[in-house]
This record gives sequence, C-alpha cells and structure tokens, in this order.
Amino acid sequence: MPKDCMISNRALALLASILILASALAPGALAYTHSYMYRVPEPTIVIESSVSPEVLMPGDTGIVSIVIENSADQYVVSYQREDFSFTVPIYRVELNGTERIEVLTAPYLDVGTIGPGDRITVYFNIKADETTTDGTSFLDAHIVSGYREAPSEMNRKVPVKVDSSDVMLIQAEAPTSASASLDVANPRQNTLNAVTVVPEAEGVEFSPKEYYIGTMEADEIFTIDFDLTAASPAEAVDLLFRARFKNGDTWHESEVYTTTLKPGAEAASGGRGPPGEERTGMTKAAAAVLLPTVIGGAYFWRKRSKRH
Repeated sequence: MPKDCMISNRALALLASILILASALAPGALAYTHSYMYRVPEPTIVIESSVSPEVLMPGDTGIVSIVIENSADQYVVSYQREDFSFTVPIYRVELNGTERIEVLTAPYLDVGTIGPGDRITVYFNIKADETTTDGTSFLDAHIVSGYREAPSEMNRKVPVKVDSSDVMLIQAEAPTSASASLDVANPRQNTLNAVTVVPEAEGVEFSPKEYYIGTMEADEIFTIDFDLTAASPAEAVDLLFRARFKNGDTWHESEVYTTTLKPGAEAASGGRGPPGEERTGMTKAAAAVLLPTVIGGAYFWRKRSKRH
C-alpha cells in the first residue's frame, strides 16, 4: 500500500476518535452523580426549642418556644473579591403536630432579619389529646431563611413529653379523733403549681378547710396535718382527700384518697397529737443527742421531704 494512503487512513482514524470523544463529552452526554455548584458564604443558624410545662398531661395546653440565632460574629465577609452580608432574613417558621399533639398556632411569615449574634423567638400553642398515652412525640419545625434567590430550608424535631401521673396522697399516720396526717408527693418530672389538698367527710369538720401547699418541685414530698372535730366520735367515718393543682396553665384533680377514722382512735403515746403539741415519745435529752446528726442531714433531705 502506498505510504501516502497509509498516512491518510491513520489521519482519518485519529479524526474519528476525536469526534467520538467530543461527542461523549458534550453537555448532557454523561449523567454525573455529583456536580460542582458555586456557593456563597453564609452564616450558621442555630435553632433551639423548649416546652412549657416541660411535661404535659393528657388534655394539657402548652407553649413551644423556638429560638433562631445567627451565630456569625461579623456583618460582612469578603470572599473571592466579593462582599457578602451575614444578616439573615427569616421568611417562615412553621410547627407541625402529630396525631397526639395538636399545634394551635398558624405559621409565622416574614418574621424579620437577624444580624450576627442576634436571635428571634417565636411561640406556638400546643394541646395534648385527652386520650393520648404516656410517651414522647416529635413535632416538626420547619424554617425558611436566607435570600429569595437561594432560600435555605431547615427542619428540626421538637420533643414533647406526656405523662399522666398526678399528685399522690399517702397516709402518714393513722388518723385520730384530733388530727389526720398525709404525705403529699409529686412523682412527676416537672414542677406543679397551686397544689391544694381538699378534705371531705360526713359529720367531720376540718381545720384548715383546704390545705394550700403551693409549688412542688419534681419528686418533692410534703407532710401536712388537719385538725379534726367529729360530730359522732363513736362511729367510723371515711375521710376523703383530693389534690387540686396546675400543670402549666391547666388545672387538674388527683384521684380521691380515702382513709378511715375508727371509733375511739386517739393519739398513741409517742405518736403525734394535735398540731402544736410536743411529741412525748422522745425526751429532750434524746433530742439534744440527735440534733447534730439531724442538722447534718437536714439540707440533703429538705427538698425530698418537707413538713408544712
């Protein structure tokens, strides 16, 4: 074969290879799994949430607070010979409920702009269903921020706990014709407010009519005393007690606790007599010996057990 012909064939083959390669590299010819996109600098947005009260009861209303913070430390950042503002507009904040927890507040629109180090707090009213069971539900918080040309969307889970436990009433000592003593306990994980114990019994007068304790911290116990005056001391009488309290802004009543005042039940020697009387079972000498030990442990037990 002539040398000129061989060179021509090689040139044609090389040209064909170049055309095939160019065709393969043409836009859209290959589907890349990852592609490069130029992104401008932007500040980090920190989102925090809290619930009040910390733990709901079935039927409770509460408030979810969502805090949006711009964690940048400067207003303008220079990048590739361009200046970028680190103020962030917040366009939408939305909280979505679950089957057990309803969100009562509509989404917030055009909330405002937060500069470096600034924060915005928005509030949502929520309600736990009356039939909800104990446990934790996760509400969906959705935030749209940034600039309209390239908005940024963020999603967060907001945990909401539900616990049906209420105030516990426990007999501290057997009731006598003169008094009745109860231990009042808060077994919940959160603080309760306006705790009041209400007594009731046929033919019995109580003093005080209602016993106001007030605030009870989680796992706190109080011992309370009622003076009794029974119309018929010779008859057995059922003494009924219930507690009223607030969890957040919602009122609740505990289950009724019942104990029986038996005929002729008097304060035993060493037991508790009417409020204000000194115990006879412990001598003053014994009390003096125990006093330092009691003082040493008093602070530790003060939260766990208090006497009104």
